[in-house]
Amino acid sequence: MIDYHTHSEYSDGIHTYNDLIQSAIGKGIEEIGFSDHLCLHYPEWAVPEAKFDNLKQDIIALKNMKSPLNIKFGLEVDYIEGKENEVKEYIEKFPVDYIIGSVHYINSWNFDTNPADYKNIDIDSFYRDYYRLIQKAARSELFDIMGHIDVPKKFGHYPSFKLEPFYKQTAKVFAESDVVIEINTGGLDKPCGEFYPGNDFLKECYLQNVPVTLGSDAHSANEVARYFDQAVTLLKQIGYKQIAVFTNRNRSFKKI
Repeated sequence: MIDYHTHSEYSDGIHTYNDLIQSAIGKGIEEIGFSDHLCLHYPEWAVPEAKFDNLKQDIIALKNMKSPLNIKFGLEVDYIEGKENEVKEYIEKFPVDYIIGSVHYINSWNFDTNPADYKNIDIDSFYRDYYRLIQKAARSELFDIMGHIDVPKKFGHYPSFKLEPFYKQTAKVFAESDVVIEINTGGLDKPCGEFYPGNDFLKECYLQNVPVTLGSDAHSANEVARYFDQAVTLLKQIGYKQIAVFTNRNRSFKKI
C-alpha cells in the first residue's frame, strides 16, 4: 500500500511530515509521498516561495533517515494555461520523485474552494472548460500523475449532459500522453460522496490502459490511507492488477 497524495502544514495540511509518517506506519503503509501544493497564483493554500528551501531540506532529510517505510518527494502542481514554461521552471527547483498535475483554476477562478461560487455560473460551461484544461494539462508533459480528475463534482453540481463522452475522450488523451491517474479517496468525504474518479470514468481509464496509483488527499494525519481497502477492492473489480510508483520521476509498478 502506498499513499502518494498528502499535504502538510507547508501548504494546507495541519500536521507535519513526521505526523504523516507516524500515521502511515500505524496503518501499515509501505510508501508515503508528500505532495504539498505549488501554484503560480500563490493562494494561501500553496507553499509560499519563501519556504521552498525549507520544504526541500526537510523532505531530503527524512528520505535519508532510516525508516520502516519509503518516503517519496512529490508536489501537487497547478496547471495554469499559458504559463507552462513558468510551471516547468518551478518544478525544476525541486528534486522530486513525481509531480501530480491538478486543475483548480479556470482563468482566475479557484473553483475548488468556495461552494457558494457555484450559484451564478453556467455549470455546463464549467464542466466543458475543466475537461479541456485537464486534457491540456496531460498533454503538457509537465506531470507524472493527474490529480482528482473529475473534481468538478466535488460540491455536488453536475451538467445537463452525459459525461461519458468526456470520460472516453479524456482517458484517451491520458493514454496518449502516458500519464498516470490517481484514485483519490478524499472525494468520499466531500458532498459528491465518491472517489475521484467515479466508477464510470475509472473503467474508461482502465479500458484505455491508463495506469493508476493511490492517493488519500490527506490534509491531516488521520486521513492518510483513508478508504484504501475500498479503493483497492474497486481497482481489482475493474481489472487493475498493479499500481504505479515513482522514483526520480521514473515509473515502475507494484502488484495489488
